[in-house]
Amino acid sequence: MLLIVVAGCTNANVELNRADLRLEDRRTNQTRAAVFARVRPLGIWSAAPTTQDVAVLPTSAPVRSPGQSLPFDRDGCFIGLALSGGGSRSANFSAACMFQFERLGLLQKVDYISSVSGGSLTAAYYCLNGADWNPSAVQRKLTYPFASDLIAQTFFMPWNWIALMATDWDRSDLLAGSFRDVLFNRGGRPLTYGDLRPDRPRLLINATDLQSGRRFVFSNESFDQLNSDLSRYPIAYAVTSSAAVPVVLHPVTLRDYSTRFAQYRHLVDGGVSDNLGIQTLLETYAAQLATARGRRLPDPYPNGAVFIVVDAHTQFDAEISSKGDIGLIESLRIALGLTSTSLLNRVSSATLADLIVRSSPDEVTASQIRHQIDQLNDNGYLDMRDRSGHEVRVVYLSLAQVNDLPDLPFVGFSETLNSISTYFNISDREAYHLYQAADLLVREKFEVRLRAIVADLDRDAASR
Repeated sequence: MLLIVVAGCTNANVELNRADLRLEDRRTNQTRAAVFARVRPLGIWSAAPTTQDVAVLPTSAPVRSPGQSLPFDRDGCFIGLALSGGGSRSANFSAACMFQFERLGLLQKVDYISSVSGGSLTAAYYCLNGADWNPSAVQRKLTYPFASDLIAQTFFMPWNWIALMATDWDRSDLLAGSFRDVLFNRGGRPLTYGDLRPDRPRLLINATDLQSGRRFVFSNESFDQLNSDLSRYPIAYAVTSSAAVPVVLHPVTLRDYSTRFAQYRHLVDGGVSDNLGIQTLLETYAAQLATARGRRLPDPYPNGAVFIVVDAHTQFDAEISSKGDIGLIESLRIALGLTSTSLLNRVSSATLADLIVRSSPDEVTASQIRHQIDQLNDNGYLDMRDRSGHEVRVVYLSLAQVNDLPDLPFVGFSETLNSISTYFNISDREAYHLYQAADLLVREKFEVRLRAIVADLDRDAASR
């Protein structure tokens, strides 16, 4: 009991540089979670920028020469994959879609994965594992009842009660421990950002800063600002912060070691600021183009960008049509589910529209923008030109699009998908239906487009 009590801590991150070191002498983070990795080698800025600070990027630092492109950049195209929030539903649907992309040869070309909430479980697991990334292992681990585990540890394990009441140890620590034990350990050792696979892609997990309401991206640049060592930060805590629904879970706390004053960052669910994870990819791409132009460097992405968005949102279905009366507790549960689902769906729609508006050249009319938004929503695909004249292709694959497919496995299949809750519990049957949905969507709606993109990327890589 004493060990549990003293084990509680305010933050899991550790200091990177001693406080008495001059700023110019401090080392920077060099993990596989770098926002600006394509334009510069790792570790050259003492004051690391964020994606919101593009205008003040330093212009005198050395950069990678054009001949030193990383292997997965040979196609000259920025390829980003965004995985939405949605609890275990999102984790399993994201994995199912990624296996389809892998079958087509597209997943192997992705440069960045940006994830939110449930999608972060899948993104982090993929970016940490090679041989263990296979359907059997992924399906077994992502269907683990994390929510039930959390409830059991919170209410039915008396030895946890004192620590939860008397220390900084909280429900988010319990959930992080569950994530660690099931997904993010190797031989019992917790996996950290220093364990990210060295080949590709780069991992960008999104949370929301509770104080400012802005996105917080777990990246070298963000942790450089905190003077904190990202390579030693547990992946399980980053994923937990991305999924820390306010009220249900405690915020995940980071200590700011850049100052001697006691300062902290409190992080909650990334879906509060962007439930799709696409904005981080857009800003990363735009920042790299801006940096190259500002330094008069060759275009890092002459063949433009491909953004793939996997959205696990559903149309809310409370399954109460056959009930004559519902009680207070069930009413509250249903109201909470309806409110959160509707809110996230509206935020996702606004984010997609924002993607088009912010990327469009100044001469594009409002009518043309509305047409592009409708095209993306209706077809799940958009080919456009951004402000710098680059071709940008957007693939929007949503679980809700299953409703429009002609040949479904059985009557009521769409309603079955809509009834899968946004929790970190999921049944094997529900997970199986999500894999069916991903297979149907890709084969019947997106395969021709995706194969064409892969062919273009292969041709571009061969010509460079």
